[in-house]
Amino acid sequence: MRGPLALGYAKQRSKPVNAARLVNLYAEAAPPEGSRTKVVLYGTPGQKEWRTIGGDTIRDGIEAQGVAYILSGTILYKTESDGTTTACSGDLIPPTGDATLINNGTQIGLLVVPDLFVIVGTTVTKVTSAGYPTEGLSSLAYIDGYAVGTRNDASGQFYISALIDFSSWDALDVGNAESNPDGLIRVLVDHREVWLFGDQTTEVWANTGASPFPFERVPGALLERGCAARRSPAKMDNSVFWLGDDRIVYRAEGYQPVRISTHAIEEVLRVGTVSDAYGMTYFQGGHHFYVLTLPSIGRTFVFDPAASAAAGMAIWHERQSGTSLEPAVWAVQCIFHAYGKTLVGLQVGRVAELDLDTYTDLGEPIRSAIVGMPFFADGLRAMMVDYEIECELGVGLSTGQGSDPEIMMRYSDDGGFNWSPERRASIGRMGVRLIRAMWERLGTFRQRTVEISISDPVKRAFYGMRTAIRPLSR
Repeated sequence: MRGPLALGYAKQRSKPVNAARLVNLYAEAAPPEGSRTKVVLYGTPGQKEWRTIGGDTIRDGIEAQGVAYILSGTILYKTESDGTTTACSGDLIPPTGDATLINNGTQIGLLVVPDLFVIVGTTVTKVTSAGYPTEGLSSLAYIDGYAVGTRNDASGQFYISALIDFSSWDALDVGNAESNPDGLIRVLVDHREVWLFGDQTTEVWANTGASPFPFERVPGALLERGCAARRSPAKMDNSVFWLGDDRIVYRAEGYQPVRISTHAIEEVLRVGTVSDAYGMTYFQGGHHFYVLTLPSIGRTFVFDPAASAAAGMAIWHERQSGTSLEPAVWAVQCIFHAYGKTLVGLQVGRVAELDLDTYTDLGEPIRSAIVGMPFFADGLRAMMVDYEIECELGVGLSTGQGSDPEIMMRYSDDGGFNWSPERRASIGRMGVRLIRAMWERLGTFRQRTVEISISDPVKRAFYGMRTAIRPLSR
């Protein structure tokens, strides 16, 4: 038999039903006419060296006014396209608190909850305007020349700055999201609309030019679904994504919340703290990706709308750092775009470029893994005569690790609870393409799940699997 390996994460509450995982690989539909397979699994991008900015955690970044502003720990840096980097000076930036950067064309706004700072050039000034709320702000966004911020309490109020002046705030320039007394935890601007997320509901407002307060709620734009994690909302692919108050992940279609998480994803979300989850988005290789990292749970899941549309169902994969096959988070703190590059903020001041032709994370191995869909012998005992992985061959490097790249295979006959020892197969030195990545004498089973993985720094493109199975007696 010949078939697909896995499309995404489908691990069920009962692993013998399905234990499928896709780690550091994503699915892409092949052209329907003339392709040898319907789906290809490609390796997720590696991290290519870009800059080291300061020596602390990269908390956020933005390209604005022709340069990049990057927050490393407590210092904001202005970085030119040629690499010239200048530390901004002035008022002190707190070492903790969610950080958000916005731009109005002449000023940079930096919220480090609950304090707001304004940057002009390389000078940082803390906002002390009499109209700035004493409780501070819990989130910040930009629209039509205004900074929009949610008040850092349960009041349900949000404020706007003066036009093209993030440093000036009037206590009377305030709106109330009052359809439900659940407070506000996040503001997000998408398509010139202001999305106001509460614990239990979400409202959408727009700039109508009304007086004295220019924003009004969009008629009918009330979503009976709140947000479980302040940092989870993000926008991409002409829509808004967030982790709902019911621990389901949603995508907005118009003003309706549409479930995009699966039962497998929701089983992970069911237990543990999710309030610290954060969402990020980026676009690369024709795919938009919504990345949801769950620090307390120790997982990162990625939703792929393009793969989901092709498959007719929600497709997620896992993203993680390191070489362990045990679940872990993807150690990326933020994603932003500058100078035509998709950049990620990491620890110790490192900023890297996401690159599909880089197969390490700043020189460290990336382990990709596929836990395939289970084989069932329909109550019989069966023999697996052989098992072959169909993938791009001859991808070895000229020297060093990856010069003779291998993939590892192991299998489980009890639904993924216990695994066989790993066995290896070469996928070809550079240019050696007339080989086969296959294993023989794989014993008997009634149910079998096969896992393959690779950590050599080479191109990864998997087309499917082929196996010969011989049924035996009961």
